[in-house]
Amino acid sequence: MKILIGFAIVMTTACATKPSDQPGPRENMDVVDLTKAMNAEGGKKVAAGETITAEAAFDWRHFFKGAPSSKERPALQQNIRQLQSAASVEDLIKRGRNEFALGLYAASESSFRQTLRRDGKNIDALIELAASLQKQRRMAAALDTLAEAKNNLNAIERPDQALVFRYRYTLAMTYLANDDRTKAHTILTDLIGKDKTFLPGYAALAFSYLKDGKDSVARFIVDQALDRGGDHASLYNILGILAERQGNAAVAKDHYNHALTLSDTYAAALVNRGNLYMAAHEASMAETDYKRALDADPANADAMIGLGVVQRQTGRYASARDTFERVIEIEADNPQARFNLANLMRENLKDDGQALRYFNEVTQSERANQNLKSLAKAAIEEIRSL
Repeated sequence: MKILIGFAIVMTTACATKPSDQPGPRENMDVVDLTKAMNAEGGKKVAAGETITAEAAFDWRHFFKGAPSSKERPALQQNIRQLQSAASVEDLIKRGRNEFALGLYAASESSFRQTLRRDGKNIDALIELAASLQKQRRMAAALDTLAEAKNNLNAIERPDQALVFRYRYTLAMTYLANDDRTKAHTILTDLIGKDKTFLPGYAALAFSYLKDGKDSVARFIVDQALDRGGDHASLYNILGILAERQGNAAVAKDHYNHALTLSDTYAAALVNRGNLYMAAHEASMAETDYKRALDADPANADAMIGLGVVQRQTGRYASARDTFERVIEIEADNPQARFNLANLMRENLKDDGQALRYFNEVTQSERANQNLKSLAKAAIEEIRSL
């Protein structure tokens, strides 16, 4: 469902990369040498397919859980302030994790890089640096960092299965963000096979199938996850998307509400519920949800575009322009932001020259779908005919 052009359901944070950051061909980065893997206790060999729970792979509260709740955020912010002069590897990693949890991806990148200057082979820091880079849509850098993590894992005589699990999950998410779904699906399916309660793996896999329009497959995966692992906000967000696609806005809203009872700062559900409010002409409620999404994830382009649409509809044209331009600063090739900005310049700020510039950029964007390009071309022709 779309409310305005370029303003769509939010399924995932994975975005196409900037043209300048497209990674080139690589070896199979999912292959990690586990032949030397041994249990820490007793020295017994560990099979590569051994079940690894999410909790064992890493503290759920840090790596696999979604955004911290509104009650948890102040404590994390306070902790970051306390660790500003951190010098130890442990404190730097802790600071970086808290920054990442708050959506401060550039800050977390800095913390993890400081960690690596003190301990260049720290696999925790490498994996989480890669996750920060992926969130910033710097895919080539993320894959380079993961390649380094893989080399360090292979160099360890007894590689920690938990680290391997986290490495592979981060690699899968980076592949998804780069639209390399075949590789991502292979990894995620295997991780779910190792831990049938690994809900983030189910959610990522289902999101990918949703993006590909395979709704029945996505629903099957979500049902399996709910049967095996229980509640998770991302799963109910997917159910909301499926309900919207079936034309049932009321059921969709119920699912988004349930997702937000599980995680009240889950940005994707906030944006999707905001979209429903916009469709129902409840601009004030929509604006509240978009702002809450941006509090949780300050670089969320979908939330910013939604906020810009509300600002434009309520006559705050200068603010709308600033908001759309901010999206372009964060995502250099975001066609939805450009299209909305072009319409704002043409219809509200009466600047046909700037409007033409942005419409032309939409037509040249690799990320714009054919419908958006056609609308941009029609607008260009109309302006030039005046």
